[in-house]
Amino acid sequence: MNLYLSRLLLNPRSPRVANELFHPYEMHRTLAHAFPEEAFTAKDGEEKATVFLFRAEEEDNARPFVTVYVQSVLEPDWTKIPNRDDYLHDSPESASVSCKDIMPAYQTLRDGQILSFRLRANPTKRIGKTNADLPGKRVALLREEEQVEWLARKGRGDGTEGTGGFELVMNEGAPSVTVVPEGKKFGRKTENEQKHEMTHNAVLFDGLLQITDADAFRGTLLRGIGSAKAFGFGLLSIAKRP
Repeated sequence: MNLYLSRLLLNPRSPRVANELFHPYEMHRTLAHAFPEEAFTAKDGEEKATVFLFRAEEEDNARPFVTVYVQSVLEPDWTKIPNRDDYLHDSPESASVSCKDIMPAYQTLRDGQILSFRLRANPTKRIGKTNADLPGKRVALLREEEQVEWLARKGRGDGTEGTGGFELVMNEGAPSVTVVPEGKKFGRKTENEQKHEMTHNAVLFDGLLQITDADAFRGTLLRGIGSAKAFGFGLLSIAKRP
């Protein structure tokens, strides 16, 4: 199979871009134009597939654009973004859109390999009843140690699901990970003709991980980590250490 990673440079002076940074689900709706509508429709008896994951990164003042990374199981057609001339950053120095198949690189990942990673996530836990009929209320994890343990648990598995195929690298007894709280992200979503206002707590993780099961880890890369993926969470980006 293929797995595509796109990089889009957005125009920060666009009112539409500014609105989408504040309401990430609107950015999801814009990015979805690059894929066939039927890709988002679940077949009978199947769960709706995650067609793409994305993460927006606002640069410092030295770079007058917003970078958005999009990982997708289908090859995107970015010409289908509506009003793209205002939406994308126009620069002779950098292409506003680039895309490559990253699956060949991911196929070379091996057990024991140490990688740098970045992840914006919405760390949560469920409280109350957790059976199939009453799944319990999802609440945000606000303390840094809880957030790091949440990520570590995603790597090793929690007994109810398989391993995520990785563990956090330890340094002098502590995980080699930096945690940056980014505050609340707001979203508006319409389902079954009903509008829902949603709030998520954004946390940016940067650090080192070690692969414990390469096949399981590739599955984690494909699925993403955590909830609220349509709101810009869950994309696990990795890089080889120099």
